[in-house]
Amino acid sequence: MEENNTLLEVRDLQQYFPVAGRRGAFVRAVDGVSFTVREGETFGLVGESGCGKSTLARTVIRLYQPTGGSVRFEGLDITGLSQQELKRSGFRRRMQMVFQDPYSSLNGRMTVRDALLEPLIANRIGENARERDEMARAALARVNLAPDCLHRYPHEFSGGQRQRVCIARALIVRPRMVICDEAISALDVSIQAQVVNMLGDFQQELGLTYLFIAHDLSMVRYVSHRVGVMYLGRLVELCESEEIYRRPLHPYTQGLLRSVPAPDPKLAKSRDREALEGEVPSPIDPPAGCHFHPRCPYAKPICREAVPAMADAGGGHMVACHLFDE
Repeated sequence: MEENNTLLEVRDLQQYFPVAGRRGAFVRAVDGVSFTVREGETFGLVGESGCGKSTLARTVIRLYQPTGGSVRFEGLDITGLSQQELKRSGFRRRMQMVFQDPYSSLNGRMTVRDALLEPLIANRIGENARERDEMARAALARVNLAPDCLHRYPHEFSGGQRQRVCIARALIVRPRMVICDEAISALDVSIQAQVVNMLGDFQQELGLTYLFIAHDLSMVRYVSHRVGVMYLGRLVELCESEEIYRRPLHPYTQGLLRSVPAPDPKLAKSRDREALEGEVPSPIDPPAGCHFHPRCPYAKPICREAVPAMADAGGGHMVACHLFDE
């Protein structure tokens, strides 16, 4: 994949939320994040809970209005577009999202048929009701669900089946990009593998591009071409998927990898699994300089004073850490 095949470009994105009862105080959920996603790739985004991954996803897809920065999709700057302009531009159809909880993201009063027809009607896809019904049946077949599921309600399905319905709903409008926001974390491990393999098949078949958000580093390694690591609203490392596991540079990334359980009990016993020390600071009052310095065993005085810039540490391996300053 070439650099000029960029589908999504995020530059210095910020998402701040005002704190009730505290004038001038903000939750800095996303604090100046920049990255690109190339057409046809899977870009993985990892980090601890509360680091801003889901807020970033919702800002990129414009469920939230960005506080600052820009988002370009297919070359179009969507940052300041109104909801009507987003719909008219086709953005709402070409970028879709699969959420973490498949039950809360489906309307319990709507049948599967109604849930699948809704995006078709909203985007004026299909000539008539019969054609839309055929499209709904085809969407269910694509995710290995029987046609009689059309007339059932979400509570009649297992968690894995509900997530398949959500995936079918996202794909029925033929998007170019799908954001998977912790889309498998609520599922059993065996079901996770089925869903991930299915998403991979769709990528090959339909040429889809994914932004895959998860906290499971082993799963992200399996599905992603490139990986970005977030900490307290900032991107701290970005490189090819295998590279980040072979040569993690940022102390936070190293700590995350050490915390991953080993599948072999003997290996787990012999391996040093030092947990990350300290608590995640509050995004309302984050530390000055590098946000990670209170928990970093290698922190230097400059880490407490200056924000490290994202720089190339060799071979396109980007890291934001003063340990690698020239």
